[in-house]
Amino acid sequence: MMKKNILFINGVPDDQRAFVYEIDKNGVYKWQSIGSSNIGSFLKNDLFNRSSILLDTTEDQELPRIMVSAIFNEISDADTHKITLKKADDFYKSISDKVPFFNPPANVMNTTRDNIYRLLQGVDKLHVPKTVKIQPKSPSDIYDTVEKEHFEFPVIFRQAGDHGGISTVRVDDKTEQFYAFPLDGRDYYLTQFVDYSDNAGVYTKYRLVVVDGEVYIRHVIFSDSWVIHSKSREYMEKNKKYQSQEEKILKSFNVEIKPKIKDVINEMYKKLKLDYFGVDCYIDKDMNILVFEINASMGILLQTKGYIFKDCIETIRQALIKMILEKNSSKDFLRNNVTV
Repeated sequence: MMKKNILFINGVPDDQRAFVYEIDKNGVYKWQSIGSSNIGSFLKNDLFNRSSILLDTTEDQELPRIMVSAIFNEISDADTHKITLKKADDFYKSISDKVPFFNPPANVMNTTRDNIYRLLQGVDKLHVPKTVKIQPKSPSDIYDTVEKEHFEFPVIFRQAGDHGGISTVRVDDKTEQFYAFPLDGRDYYLTQFVDYSDNAGVYTKYRLVVVDGEVYIRHVIFSDSWVIHSKSREYMEKNKKYQSQEEKILKSFNVEIKPKIKDVINEMYKKLKLDYFGVDCYIDKDMNILVFEINASMGILLQTKGYIFKDCIETIRQALIKMILEKNSSKDFLRNNVTV
């Protein structure tokens, strides 16, 4: 029996920038760009084949002829990929009644930080700090918004489309002049800062992953800084007890935490209408969730040598494979029969 073929769709960012890290002997570029779920390359298995296409920002792009059984939209950043998300959405509208289509582009478009804030208001035991999108041309524009929108200092200021702590600052008062930021009318976000440190001044960030409505844990990071990313593990290297604490949380998650946050995650899933997404958050002892970020752009399946969450990543990978197979169609189609 011929294996089914799953098509993974990626897109060039609106600014058409990409990082080329290798050119092989045949002249084929290997490149990286922001704004992708980046899961297709990690889903090698014996049950289905994988194909991929890259949508560019032109209107007359010719796409290859390919037979597929399901489609997974990997374009994941609503701030940086407006053009290709629109192209992917046109494709979705023409084909979604014929084959399964994971992470519909229109739903991804709704995952800007300010939209996440609006969509998830009113969910019990879930707190999404107030976030607004602005286009400042001077520091006074920023401070006017702080006053108009009734923010309280400190607030978080970041450029739209940036992740991993890039271009992110905490503004404690009106003395910040934003010299490091091009205030030229581009999009930025203002977010209400919430202090989530414990009595020892340590911050905790959980990375959760939702696949087909089911929640999984990827990792937990402890830090003495409120901005937590992968390099924050240096704090855990110096304070080994937090490594042990992470291991304990990972092992007990399915019993101690998952059942208690299941209803909140289910509300997220229903409101966002995404098959796959990540949640960076803090979970307190009463199982209240403080959201930092929700999107499908997070690095989930990339293995990091020496860390203890290898099994967690494999569990998530298998969940993705299972979802794709279970929702797969028995009928293939010729892709170029559809006008994209």
